[in-house]
Amino acid sequence: MALQVPVLICGGGPVGLALAVELGFRGIECMLIERGDGNVTVPKMSQVSTRTMEFCRRWGIAEEVKRAGWPQTHPGDFVYVTTMVGQEIFRQKFASYAEQGDLGYTPEGPRQCPQIFFDPILLRHAASLPSVTLRHRTEVESFEAGLDGVHARITSLDSGDSETINAAYLVGCDGFDGLVRKTLNTEYEGSGLLSYSLSIFFRSRALGELHDKGWARFYRLVDGSGHWSDLVAIDGRELWRLTLFQLDPDTDADSFDVAGALIRAVGKPFSFEVLSVLPWKRRELVAKS
Repeated sequence: MALQVPVLICGGGPVGLALAVELGFRGIECMLIERGDGNVTVPKMSQVSTRTMEFCRRWGIAEEVKRAGWPQTHPGDFVYVTTMVGQEIFRQKFASYAEQGDLGYTPEGPRQCPQIFFDPILLRHAASLPSVTLRHRTEVESFEAGLDGVHARITSLDSGDSETINAAYLVGCDGFDGLVRKTLNTEYEGSGLLSYSLSIFFRSRALGELHDKGWARFYRLVDGSGHWSDLVAIDGRELWRLTLFQLDPDTDADSFDVAGALIRAVGKPFSFEVLSVLPWKRRELVAKS
């Protein structure tokens, strides 16, 4: 006999988790299905917006988000440089969270809290809500919509066992290439594919001390080729992400000269530990309906 749930959420990234938390906050029963195991190893997202922080405040997790991300006393500057040890071209200053004080227009402003910290906070909170069921290492294989709701076939990636879930609503939070969008054949409009990028996530405590630019959220690297990459301080201590733009579509992450890119950005050799290398596509699209 098929399991009945009011809301079935396909995808357990920040959007799916936030929806599960919101539904759980309201006491609405839901089930979240996610292929991964819940661990986040790459900080794709770095900042939580004002509106999302307002949601976090209502859910009771805003203070945890603030503690998990950027140090309160670090400024949030954007600095344009030739290299980290080279020339500073321009600095857009943003006060530290400690200096900002009351913003007036909202009780919660935007916060630097990368995805490696933010998603686990959402996951823990979702798991604590009685009306939320989390099913990791599970995928939605197919679904059909009928007059009585949605019938989805889900399979455990560990056991291989399958079952049918009947839901009043299915919400697709599985991304651009996800099953829900493809099955519904949702069309997009916008600029489409903008560029091919590659993000290098690495650890280096030495990097924060070998230059004279001070702490900033973004260091924008500009040389004779133009603005070629961004170096993002993830935790204001030792974690960093270097994102390169306008790469060749056939760029292979396994053979890419990671050390060369890092040294080019910094301007001199330094000690680092590469944690991950992720190629990705930069798109600008909105669903038509």
